[in-house]
Amino acid sequence: MIDTINDKRDLLITVAKLYYMEGLSQEQISKQVHVSRPTVSRLLKTAFKEGIVQISIDDVSSYGLELAKQIKNKFDIEKAIVVPSSYSLEESKQNVGAAAARYLESTMKSGSLLGISWGTTLGCVVKNIRQNTLKTVDVIQLLGGVGNKTKDTDANAMTLSLANSLDGDSYLLQAPFMVQSKVLKELLMDEPHIREHFENIHDVGVALVGLGSTNPEVSAQFRSGHITFEDAQRLRREGAVGDICGRHMDINGNECHTSLSDRIIAVSLDELKKIPAVIGVACGEKKKDIIMGALRGKHIDVLITDKDAALAVLDMD
Repeated sequence: MIDTINDKRDLLITVAKLYYMEGLSQEQISKQVHVSRPTVSRLLKTAFKEGIVQISIDDVSSYGLELAKQIKNKFDIEKAIVVPSSYSLEESKQNVGAAAARYLESTMKSGSLLGISWGTTLGCVVKNIRQNTLKTVDVIQLLGGVGNKTKDTDANAMTLSLANSLDGDSYLLQAPFMVQSKVLKELLMDEPHIREHFENIHDVGVALVGLGSTNPEVSAQFRSGHITFEDAQRLRREGAVGDICGRHMDINGNECHTSLSDRIIAVSLDELKKIPAVIGVACGEKKKDIIMGALRGKHIDVLITDKDAALAVLDMD
């Protein structure tokens, strides 16, 4: 007789482990846990329905593995993951997001601090993280987030959601990503709670960052209303192909001091390089320039992208 909810969950976990991990038959399990074979069958179905048993299919092709190997070797990074591209950019972003989520789940250690930026592909990563009660990971914003027009680029919301999934605390940066002047930025950066927030970033073990483009068609900054079309054009004239955490860089990964640099509240590229592991996510052929800049500049240790972007980057180089 199962008296409590916890007893039932323990039985579900036990039966699932015996069946899926130890390879016992349902008949063998029924004798071991002292229930009928039909009951074992129902328990296995319930374990799947309640998420105790989850099916994961590694759909990275041999071609994707070869592209990842070429990128890893050519740019001397720790790891590259190349997933299939889909018929639509949004579908490809979901593929990248799922792969990045699985990588995070397998590598993050309990008790660690994870830094996060923002962006649409990064939003797909957050949505694909599964609720985890076995690890506790705190999450901290790497850049300001107040004032975004779209939910999928809201840094505050993404930080809260990710921390909830990882059963950890969230450290929100209660400041805009971009302000009107250098003077205002300096005043905000001198606020005690904001100063303390950036001091906490020094404890980040892993950073998860989006690779943003200055191309308005795929720019999260443009989509969120932080920059105008004219701003994007001016940034490109100033040599910026994209950004990491709002810090713009050229095709070789050199930071560009643009007209917006002194107005951004975010971790610097130098501070980002001090973080032990930086995971960059990006999707689509139009992100090739910023991916190249991030790789050449050694700003990321892990790249998770799709086939179209990977091919474009390798063709450029």
